[in-house]
Amino acid sequence: MITYIKNTPSISILLVACFLTYPINASAQGAESEISPAYSFNREYGRGWDCIRGYVKSSNQCVPVTVPDNAYLDAYGSSWKCHRGYIKSRSSCREVVVPPNAYLIEAQYGQGWACERGYKPDRRVQRQSEAGCLKINLPVNAVLTGSNYGDGWECEQGFRASADSCIKVIVPENAYATGYSHGDGWECLRGYQESEGSCMALSIPQNAFLDRRGLSWNCNRGYLKSLQGCIEISIPENAFLNDDGNEWRCERGYQRQEQSCAIIELPENAHLDSSGNAWICDRAFTRLVNRCDSIS
Repeated sequence: MITYIKNTPSISILLVACFLTYPINASAQGAESEISPAYSFNREYGRGWDCIRGYVKSSNQCVPVTVPDNAYLDAYGSSWKCHRGYIKSRSSCREVVVPPNAYLIEAQYGQGWACERGYKPDRRVQRQSEAGCLKINLPVNAVLTGSNYGDGWECEQGFRASADSCIKVIVPENAYATGYSHGDGWECLRGYQESEGSCMALSIPQNAFLDRRGLSWNCNRGYLKSLQGCIEISIPENAFLNDDGNEWRCERGYQRQEQSCAIIELPENAHLDSSGNAWICDRAFTRLVNRCDSIS
C-alpha cells in the first residue's frame, strides 16, 4: 500500500508500507499449510514447503527425526540407517551376532551376515538367534555353486547328480552331453527321439519337416497332421488357407457351411461384420432372426 503525506505545498514524503499475508485454507482436510512452520523452507519451485535436514512433516509441522543408538541420518535427512554391524529392529538398531564360519555384510534388514565359501545356512533352526552355518559335504567330481539354497554343489561336466554323489554320464549313440548335472545329462541329436535310454531316428512322413528342436515333426503348409501322416487340405471354392496353413476359411462375403462356402445374403439395413463372414444390423436397428427391425 502506497501513501502520500503532503507536509508542504512543495514537498511530498513517500511512505511505503508492505504487508504480506498468507491465507490458510482451514477447510481443506489434510491440505498443507501455506505458512512455513519452524525448521522448514519454502520450495524453490511451486507452492509449499519442506522440512530441513533432520526433520519430517507431521500435521503441518516439522518434528525432529528420532535417531536411535548406533544409527545415523540417511542421505535425505528424513530417516535413519543403522551403522555397520547393526540391523533395524522396529525403532532401534540391533547388533549383528556373526556365527562361526560367517562374515558381516552390508544390510539394514535380515540376518546381517552370510556364510563363508564352503558353508551354507542351517535352515533346520526356527529362531533367527540360533541360525548358523553348516559345512557343505562336497562329493567327488563336484564343485561348489556359491548358492545359499539347495545342496550348495553341482556335478562337474560329464557327471550327473544321483542322491549325494556324482556319477559319470554315459552318452548313447546319436546323443550329446548337455553339461547339466541334473536329469540324464544327455539329449538326443536333432532328428532322433529318446526311447528306453537310447536315441531312435524319427520317421518323418512325406510333406513334413522337423520342428525347431528337432524332436518332432510338423506338416508343410496346406497339409493337416494326422496319425497317418500329412493329409492335403481340400480348399473349397471362395476359400483360402489361414495364416498357419493348417486350415481354411471363407473369403469375405461368404460363410462356412460344412465343407463349402455359401454367399451371405444381406437383409435390409444390415452389413458385414469385422470378420466378413457374418452380418450385423446397422445402427438404430436390432436383429430379429434373419432381419433387422427399427429400434424405435
